[in-house]
Amino acid sequence: MARRKRAHQERARSRRKEAMSMAAKHFENKTALITGGSRGIGLAVARELSRRGARCAIAARGAERLERARASLASDGFDVLTIQADVADAASCADMVSRAVAEFGRLDILVNNAGVSMRANLEDLDAEACRSMVDINLMGCIYPTLSALDQLKNNKGSVVFTSSIAGLIGLPTATIYCATKHALRGFADALRCEIGPDGAHVGVVYVGFTENDPEKKVVSADGGAVPPGPAHMTQEQVAREFAELIRHRRSRAVLSPIGKLAELAGRLSPDIVGEAIVFSRKTKLNERLGIS
Repeated sequence: MARRKRAHQERARSRRKEAMSMAAKHFENKTALITGGSRGIGLAVARELSRRGARCAIAARGAERLERARASLASDGFDVLTIQADVADAASCADMVSRAVAEFGRLDILVNNAGVSMRANLEDLDAEACRSMVDINLMGCIYPTLSALDQLKNNKGSVVFTSSIAGLIGLPTATIYCATKHALRGFADALRCEIGPDGAHVGVVYVGFTENDPEKKVVSADGGAVPPGPAHMTQEQVAREFAELIRHRRSRAVLSPIGKLAELAGRLSPDIVGEAIVFSRKTKLNERLGIS
């Protein structure tokens, strides 16, 4: 009995090693550009893809955060290219992609991860706050993709978008955020029809409530910051899901139990979902359950 158990454990270990080897080989000699890569999910994705053998460039607006991210990755033995860029600016995105291609000679993976969240009713927002969120969350994905299209088609690469539960159902105090995340789904679906025949892959990851960095910015009505919500997954877990979506060239991944529940409920009856959310707000159910 003990001998059979050891043999079974050895076979399981062998299968795990083989699976890890195959996963790593997929990313060998591949290059990836991750926007919003200086912290949070973006940094975790850069670490995971680097661990699997990819050469990575990370882009963000803040030079200091980029340097901290570079040093953090270097401490793990990963050498990455850092690019200071603003995804809401088309020229900056074109330069960002050009610099990544100039450094690595090609671009195989683009992860459109940069974005900001919000927590405010629409009536409390002004036009400038709405425009800024659309520029960052939507145009900030369109501009890099537009600049990288030739590389992605020529190399049969992958472009991946970071979405959220807000891209599956409507959520109060997140109207513009929901609008941008729903828009990404339509953009990705249409883009897949355009570049899929060229061998390129388009994927969307619908992230649930994820562990946040302390400086994570959630925009309030006055443009300030409020604390992010609860966490159901770690950044490392989410990063592995990104890598697996790219490796298997899946079109979508819905993360966390609450994300899967939201997707199912939204498909079965959007009206009931809306009524449940309204009821929750009226009764302050979240406060009773201790959910911020």
